[in-house]
Amino acid sequence: MQTNLICLFRCFSILFFSLIPALGNGQAGCDCPSFTTTVKAGFEEANRLLKMQDALVAVNGIKKDNDPCCQAIACAMEAILYNTQGKTTESFESAQKSLLLLNGQYNAFASIESTRMIGMYYNRRGNADSAVLMYFKSLGMAEKEKEYYTQAKIYANLSLVYINQKQFAKGLEFTKKSLEAARLTKDTGALAQSYANMVTIYGNMYDDTENKAYLDSAQQIAGVALLYARASRQPTLLIRNFLSLGKFALAEKIYPQAMKYTDSILLLVDEKTNPAILNSLYKDRGAAFTGLKLYPQAIENLEKALACSKQSKNLYMQKMAYESLYEAYKANGETALALQTLEQYKNLSDSLVTKQNAEAINEMEQKYNKVENEKKISKLAYQKSTYLLLALAGLLALIGLAFFIRQQSLKSKQKIMETEQRLNRARMNPHFFFNALASLQSFALQESDGKALASNLSKFSHIMRETLESTYKEYVTLEQEKDFLEEYLELQRMRFPQKFSYAITIDETIDSDQVVIPSMILQPFVENSIEHGFTGIDYSGDITLTFLREAKDLHIAITDNGKGLAVYDKESNEHISRASQIIRDRIYLLNVKLKTRASFSIDNAANGKGVTVSIKLPFLFKGDVKG
Repeated sequence: MQTNLICLFRCFSILFFSLIPALGNGQAGCDCPSFTTTVKAGFEEANRLLKMQDALVAVNGIKKDNDPCCQAIACAMEAILYNTQGKTTESFESAQKSLLLLNGQYNAFASIESTRMIGMYYNRRGNADSAVLMYFKSLGMAEKEKEYYTQAKIYANLSLVYINQKQFAKGLEFTKKSLEAARLTKDTGALAQSYANMVTIYGNMYDDTENKAYLDSAQQIAGVALLYARASRQPTLLIRNFLSLGKFALAEKIYPQAMKYTDSILLLVDEKTNPAILNSLYKDRGAAFTGLKLYPQAIENLEKALACSKQSKNLYMQKMAYESLYEAYKANGETALALQTLEQYKNLSDSLVTKQNAEAINEMEQKYNKVENEKKISKLAYQKSTYLLLALAGLLALIGLAFFIRQQSLKSKQKIMETEQRLNRARMNPHFFFNALASLQSFALQESDGKALASNLSKFSHIMRETLESTYKEYVTLEQEKDFLEEYLELQRMRFPQKFSYAITIDETIDSDQVVIPSMILQPFVENSIEHGFTGIDYSGDITLTFLREAKDLHIAITDNGKGLAVYDKESNEHISRASQIIRDRIYLLNVKLKTRASFSIDNAANGKGVTVSIKLPFLFKGDVKG
C-alpha cells in the first residue's frame, strides 16, 4: 500500500513541476530589473571558480528587489550554489520555491535552472525516470532560448543518469552532444566539463569490462580535458581530472604516479570542499599506499575517507571505505580491526538497499500526506486524460503520416507512368512516320505533278510537327484533332487511292474550338482500320468518327467496315494490343488526375463486318486542364 502511495505522489510531483515551465512558455514571461546580463555572468563565473562569497553577493543583490520574478531567480541561484556544495536537499527545496514564485510565468534562467536542479535531486535519490523527465523539460527550454552553455550542462546531467544505470553507450552519446553544445559556446569551462565527463565514461566502461581499449581512450582524452581544465581555472575541474588520471595510474599499478596526482589535489582542496570529493581523494591515496605496501599510511587515509563518507551521509561510499579498510588492516596484520571492519562492511552491504528504500518511502509519504486527496485525484485524472490525448494525437499523427507517404508514393507512380506514356507515344511516332512516308513515296512514283507532291509534303511536315509536339502536349481541342486526322487520312488515301472513304462528325452542340481531349488518342485506332482492317478486302472501306455529348461525358465512336478483329494476323493483333494498352494507361492517368470515369472498348461491329471503338471521356474545356 505504501509503495502504491509513493508511486502516486511521484506521478503528481513530476506532473506538477513539469507543468509549471510548460505553462510559463505559453504566457507572458517575467523579467527581473536587478538580474542583468552582467550579474548573471558574474554569478556563473563565481560559482564555477568556487568563489561562494562573490556568488552570494550577487544573490543577495537580487533578493533586495521584492519583485516575485527577482525572488524566483534568487531561489534558482541558491539552488545552484547548494548543488555545488553537495547540499542536494537544500538545492531541491530552493528550486521548488523558485518555480512556485514564478506562479505559472516563465523566466528563462529561473525556469530552466530550477527544473534542472529538480532533475539532479531525483537522479541522486535514484529516481532515474523522474530525473530524465525534468532534464528533457529543461533541455527543451534551453534549446528554445539557444542557451548552448546550459544545453551542454543538461546533456552532461543526462549522461550521468545513464552512467549510473551502467548504460555507458547511451551515456557516451549524451556526452558527445554535450561536447557539441560546449563547442558552440567556445567556453573553456564548458569544454573542460564535457571532456572530463567523457573521460569518466570511458573509465567506467573499463572498470565494467576491463577492456584495455576503453582505458586507452580515457587516457588520450584525459590529456585534452586537463588542458581545458587548466585554461578554465576551475578548481573542481582540475580535481576531477587529477582524480581520473590517478585512477588510470592505479589501474596500471603505477602507484608513485598515482600518489603524485593525489598530492596535486591536496593543493586544491580545503576543509570546505565537498566531502564527496575528499572521500574520493583519500580513498585513492589509501589505494596507492596499499599498492606501495605502506599500510599504516594507507589506513590513515582510508579512515579519513570513511569519515568524509559519513559526513556526506553517503552509505555507498561508507561501504566502499569499509571494504578498503578491511584489506588494509588485514595486510598490516591487524586481525581484530580487520574482522571488525569486515563485519561493519557486511552489515552495511546487507542493509544498504533496504535502508535507502525505507528513507525514500518515509520522505515521500510525508510529502504525499500534505497534498489534499481531492487535489491528488484531480491531478491524476488530468494526467491520465493528458496522456490519453497525447496518445490519440500520436495515433492521428501516424495515420496522417501514413496517408502522406501513400499520397507521395501515388504521385511518384503517376509521374513514372506519365513519363512512360510520353515514351510510348514517342515509340508510336516512328511507325506512324514510316507509313506516312510510304504514302508519299507511293504518290511520288505514281504522279508527276510537282505542286501536288509539294502540297502533300507540306501536309506531311505539319502532321510530323503535330505528332512530335503531342509527345509533350497532353490535350488538344477537337478542332485541332479533326484537322490532324483529316490531313492524316488524306495522306493515307494517297497511298491507298479508291481504297476507303471517311467521315468525321461533331455534334452541333459541341464547341470544337473550346472542348479538349487527350492528344494522339484516336490516331492509333484510325491507323489500325486502314493498315489492318482494309488489307485484302475486295470492297471499298469506310471509316466514321462521331463525337457526341451525353451529360458530362464526351462519347467518341470510331467504326470501320473492315475484316474485323477475328481475322487479323498475329503481328496486327500484337500492334493493336500494344496500342490499346497505351491508350488504357493514358485513360487510367486521366482518371487519377481528374477523378473521372473515362473508359474505352474495342469490339467487332454488331453487323459482323468491321470494328467499333467506343471511347468515353470527360467533357473538358480549355480552362479545365493544363497542357
